[in-house]
Amino acid sequence: MFDPFPELPARARVAFAACFVGVQAALVLTADRRPDAAFGFRMFSESSELEPRLLREVDGPDGPVEVHAPGGEWVAKDAIGVPHRLKWSDRVHRKELSAFDAVIHASYGAKAQIARFQAAVDDVAAHTPDDAETRRLVVELTVRRNGRPGEKVRLVSAPRRR
Repeated sequence: MFDPFPELPARARVAFAACFVGVQAALVLTADRRPDAAFGFRMFSESSELEPRLLREVDGPDGPVEVHAPGGEWVAKDAIGVPHRLKWSDRVHRKELSAFDAVIHASYGAKAQIARFQAAVDDVAAHTPDDAETRRLVVELTVRRNGRPGEKVRLVSAPRRR
């Protein structure tokens, strides 16, 4: 029987191996571009801490006002005026994303934790239908990277539909 491509299986294996190694190399070389540095090697892990604070932007007498939500809890009225007790932790179940007004360790680095908090603040803002008062949610973070002085990071949700 005649085989028009006798070397195809060997070439295919070599091509696959080359593509696989190339993709792995690209993942390792671009690890710093991802918030969690996935596929990157760190000989010494980052030792960072965050101190998150939850604020709600509501309408005040002279315009928008930010109100502290201690411990990630607040009371707000719905569209017909009935008050509801709301908790951040009802929507966000991860301890490292729901411990407010306390210092927490940034397990996978400050950059990754900040990205996770931004996703969480957007999610909570989009999924609290019983709150017709809050215009947007704000998480203020005091970030201390590797024992250095703290820097402030402010994460703001998209404006809420009320």
